Amino acid sequence: MKGIKKYRNQYQFWRITDHIFGNKAPADRFKPKRQKALEGIVSKMKNELPSGRIRQVDRKKDITNHELNGYIRKGIPVVLEGKAKDWECVKKWSLDWLYENFCDDKVALFDPLNSSSDEVNYEIVETTLKEVLDAIKSEDTSKYSRFNRLLYDHPELVEDFDWKWLYNMRNRISSGKTFQVFIGGKGTRTTLHCASEHNLFTQVYGKKHWFLFEPKCDVFLDPPITRSPYFFSRFDPEDPDFENFPATKYVTTYECMLNPGDVLFNPPNWWHQVTNMSHSIGVGFRWFNQKDSMRTSFVSTLLTILSTNPPIWTATKHRTDFTHIFNYMRTKSNHNA
Repeated sequence: MKGIKKYRNQYQFWRITDHIFGNKAPADRFKPKRQKALEGIVSKMKNELPSGRIRQVDRKKDITNHELNGYIRKGIPVVLEGKAKDWECVKKWSLDWLYENFCDDKVALFDPLNSSSDEVNYEIVETTLKEVLDAIKSEDTSKYSRFNRLLYDHPELVEDFDWKWLYNMRNRISSGKTFQVFIGGKGTRTTLHCASEHNLFTQVYGKKHWFLFEPKCDVFLDPPITRSPYFFSRFDPEDPDFENFPATKYVTTYECMLNPGDVLFNPPNWWHQVTNMSHSIGVGFRWFNQKDSMRTSFVSTLLTILSTNPPIWTATKHRTDFTHIFNYMRTKSNHNA
């Protein structure tokens, strides 16, 4: 394991160096150095580690706040089974309810994480919630509403959540109380990515499957250097490519299924890929705590702080409006092209 740590440190050094001194994003000036370190890691893992395994994320019924705080402090994911089953959002929210009440809402669609490319996809499609819901009902998977602003356009809906409990679970020295709504049809998904925020994710309607990887797996997932605070990988745990990502053969894959009323604590810097197993409505509640983020991954936190596309202050200022953030990123990308 000592040899693996040496090569891991080498990889992270060249990753940081490419982030700061590399060419335009996706920066690859020092990619050969990173690849050499990865080859060293794989050679050590072959000799020292068994093939990886799949583990279920811990599931807890009637978990106390004290117990949950233990998971938060340690940076370990856990499913709070049925935690939200009595919340109004779980009782009344559905696709038909959205259609009846909010079909005229403006919606911005974007999927920044292109699993077939090292490039970030900056395209934004302006539409309405009606068109999204019509697409879902017709089994058209091209319209997935990520980071929907439903709770900001209609702030009264926050009362449908136990928002006092959500706020209380934040660390005291933290920034952000961000709600993000995800509305998608069966088969829609978001590919493998991570960010440096905590997330208490409530499954309001339908079923959602999660793959998760520990923060230390970032080296094995070889994320492109985009200088963004949102990291992604082309590795697909549903269809693993061990030829191009050979180290992933030896890592542990965590997974869980969320049913209506379940709440998942997703710690900072944990990699995750999410697929809607049925028509689905989910709501993330996010906050950032620098100390906790550094504890789970110093490198990811450092790269987040040093991000330039967008800078951390821009991402923080507009954390409730991803359309603004992606417009900023697209403008800067076009300027640098």
